Amino acid sequence: MRKNIIALSIVCAAALPLSAHAGFLDAVTSAVGGDSGSSGGDVVAQQDQLVNAYVAANKEVLMAQYKMANALGAKDAAAQAKAVAEALSSGATKDNLSKADAVQSELSKLIVDRQKEAGGKLDDAAKKEYVSGLASLGKGLLKYVGMKTQLNGFRTALASASPMALTKLSAGSYIVSNFPSNSKNLYDTTALAVSFAKSNDIPVPKDATQAL
Repeated sequence: MRKNIIALSIVCAAALPLSAHAGFLDAVTSAVGGDSGSSGGDVVAQQDQLVNAYVAANKEVLMAQYKMANALGAKDAAAQAKAVAEALSSGATKDNLSKADAVQSELSKLIVDRQKEAGGKLDDAAKKEYVSGLASLGKGLLKYVGMKTQLNGFRTALASASPMALTKLSAGSYIVSNFPSNSKNLYDTTALAVSFAKSNDIPVPKDATQAL
C-alpha cells in the first residue's frame, strides 16, 4: 500500500500542469507520511545527508543515461553522462549539482529523440544495454522518492536557520527548489522509456515498472 501511495503521488504530480509542479514535493512527502523533521538539529549535517542522497540518485540516473545513450548510438552523449556521474561526489556544491542536473536534462531530451528515431532498429546487444540502463533509471527514480526524510527535515530546518547559516546552505536550498521539476522530468523520461521498450519487444525490468 505504501508503495502504491508513493507511485500514485508521482503519477498525479506528473499529470499536473507546470504551474502546479511546485507542490510535487509536498504531495509526495505528505502522501507517504514522512517525518516533518526537526529544526533543532544541525542544519549543516542535514544538508550533508540531503546532498549525499541527491548525489547517489543522480549518479544512478546519469549512469542509466550513459547505457541508454550508448544503446541508441549516441556515443558522445553517453561519454558525457559517464564523466559527469564519475565527477559527482558526496561533497558536491550547488554548482556541481546544477551542472549535473543540466546534463541530465539534456540527455533526457536526447534519449527521447533517439527513441523516436530508433524504432525497431536496435540489435540484441543494444537491447541488452538499453534494458540495463532502463533498470538503473527506475532505481534512480526510486532513490528520488526515497529522499523524503532528508527533504522534509532539511526544509523544516532551513525555514528556521539563521541568516548567517544560509550562506552555507546553498547546495541544500538548490535541491529543495529544483526537486519537484527534476523529479517530474525523471518520471516522464522513465515512462517514455518503458513505453519505447514495450513497443519494440524489449524486456522491461522490474525496477522500471516498480518506479512507475
